[in-house]
Amino acid sequence: MKEATTTSDALLQRLSNQRQQRLRKNVQLLFLGLRPEEMDPIISLLRGARLAPRGRQILTQNDFLEALSERSWDLLICTPDREDFTAKQAIQNLKRLDKDIPVIQLVTHPDSRLLLQGLKSNMQAVVPLDEKELLLITIRRELEHLENRRRMRQAEALLNEAEKRCRLLMERSTLAIAYFDASQLLLANNSFAQIFGYEDPEKLKGKPIDFFVVHEDREELFEQVKTFTEGRLKELIFQLTARRADESNFNAHIELQETRLNHQNCVQVTVRAESLPETSKSFAEHDPITGLFNTEFILRRLDETLQAALDGGHDCNLMYIQVDKFQKVRSEFGTDACNHLARDIADTLKQELNPVHIKARLTDDSFLIIFRDPSADKAVELARSLCKKIADIECIFSKSHLPTSCSIGVATITDASPGTHKIIERAHTAAENVKAGNGVMLYVPDKSPSEAPSSTKLENMRQAVVNQQFKLLFQPVVPLSYSSSMSHYEALLRLLDDDDNELSPALFFDTIESPELSIMMDRWVILEVIKRLRHELNQNAKHRIFISLTDRTWRDPDLLNWLAALLREYRIPANHLVFQFSESDCSINISQAKIITAGLRKLNCLVCIKHHGSSPNAEQIVKQINADYIKIDGALVQDLTNEDDPESPFDAMIEKLNSAGMITIAPLVENPKVMGRLWKSGVGLIQGYYLQPPMDQMNYDFFEE
Repeated sequence: MKEATTTSDALLQRLSNQRQQRLRKNVQLLFLGLRPEEMDPIISLLRGARLAPRGRQILTQNDFLEALSERSWDLLICTPDREDFTAKQAIQNLKRLDKDIPVIQLVTHPDSRLLLQGLKSNMQAVVPLDEKELLLITIRRELEHLENRRRMRQAEALLNEAEKRCRLLMERSTLAIAYFDASQLLLANNSFAQIFGYEDPEKLKGKPIDFFVVHEDREELFEQVKTFTEGRLKELIFQLTARRADESNFNAHIELQETRLNHQNCVQVTVRAESLPETSKSFAEHDPITGLFNTEFILRRLDETLQAALDGGHDCNLMYIQVDKFQKVRSEFGTDACNHLARDIADTLKQELNPVHIKARLTDDSFLIIFRDPSADKAVELARSLCKKIADIECIFSKSHLPTSCSIGVATITDASPGTHKIIERAHTAAENVKAGNGVMLYVPDKSPSEAPSSTKLENMRQAVVNQQFKLLFQPVVPLSYSSSMSHYEALLRLLDDDDNELSPALFFDTIESPELSIMMDRWVILEVIKRLRHELNQNAKHRIFISLTDRTWRDPDLLNWLAALLREYRIPANHLVFQFSESDCSINISQAKIITAGLRKLNCLVCIKHHGSSPNAEQIVKQINADYIKIDGALVQDLTNEDDPESPFDAMIEKLNSAGMITIAPLVENPKVMGRLWKSGVGLIQGYYLQPPMDQMNYDFFEE
């Protein structure tokens, strides 16, 4: 018999429903009445917050209506009336066309009168233009609300479709099925009518449920229905004596289930004329090793628990018990020892917990408990007691004492809790955060991403920069239609925390006003890349490396002199370095961007504009900054997954850039379908996790002959 080994990590990976690799959320923005110097800082702000913004400027009503017909937009950002086409007119058009697009108005200064006017005009928020942090919080909030509304509409559509399908299946079923509300029969199928001796199910409508059982069993029927409804059960099975139309009786196997009909909750009653054969359900619902409930059963019960919690008043807690040294026991003593350990822990759980609390073995090395008490404090207190009891188990196998300590994570179940898989992941995360093991932690949801990093976190990051807790990774930029004798890589910086976990600076530095830290990091990257490049050149490698610079760094007047000195010291050919600038940063500081790119060209370095296509001024920036490479915004690339238009604007954009002699790069390539699409468009180079994630070494096989 093949041994089935299941770890908690493997199960959670399955339960997480195969999370996509993409970390960025595409955000489609409409700008009304904003000048270029006002739009691009907003785009930069959102990109720093790990969003992928794409903006379009609206000048007239025709522009607005054309944009609405092209795609689904996420946000309209406007100003008090500057153009002929006003924000009020835009909102009227949205209402007329029944478009759900949140509107945020930017004002020059805080003013309660403007706030009141904006809210009365059905704008979602009014924010001062200079309050970047407040604007980011507001945008995130409105995007979250919009996504929830879209999900709700999708869920309602799916629910309606499911109800129609269920009704159709019910009417065609050979099982005797009827729907009842609190007082009468609403709908019955032909099989239900036939089993009770009636020809037409329509004639049964309006009959009470006790009409179909003998008088002696009516009280029992009412008790069962009361138990079903008050206990909020999903299903209930019992047997009574049913009464046919001709007054004859039969033993009926009755099953009650919660369902919906015409958007209303009701009870589905299934009747069978014979008793079900007795079947053993021991292994269907229980783990054969421990005797606790198994994974399938606990997931089903957890679904029901979360559903009950949605209506309020049914809060409880979920405990995730992770055995601390289970893998060590398996490697040293084998599977039999693991089973022995699991049985002892299960026995302790049975002794210490009331049967009302559902206990299950989730995987080989983890257990779940649905603790039916709303108090999180009680759950944590009980978990600490269980930790001690389990640690005190005398588990002896082959004369050896097995380690029995565990870590327990607690997650609250309320009307605001996520789905089954997510709530398990929350409790598991809390258990994983018990660093030393043999402890308890309550899961507290992360603060909103829109909240500003605390001063403590900022100081920790500052210390990481000062102490140079850095690491460089390299991701290949692979030729598609462009041929070159050189291998292209992008250098990516990672910060290392005290546990050597890698953190991307992009997650926080674009939203923190720390120019000196940005400059320090960028200079460290440049220096390390040059050192690494010198080593690679000594090995006869021909690499060209892309380095991203923040706008704070390229506004530094000493940068070019410092870079020139480095190139001379390490004798690096300058055309092996490509410096990347964000398109929105260039738009905000176009004069400074032209100065720095001209200076880099004097040093013979190359220039790349990244995030191309995200700014409303994209074409103007390309004209004013003669870049060697143009890296398309990743959101545009990811949109190609669901696009098959032979006259796509994407293809026209690539053709225009290629005609201007610029080398195009498509980042965030994550599947082969996109690669084929990019090949047809004529993109020169591609980059993404589908090809290779960032690595420590520059050793990608570029298929060179």
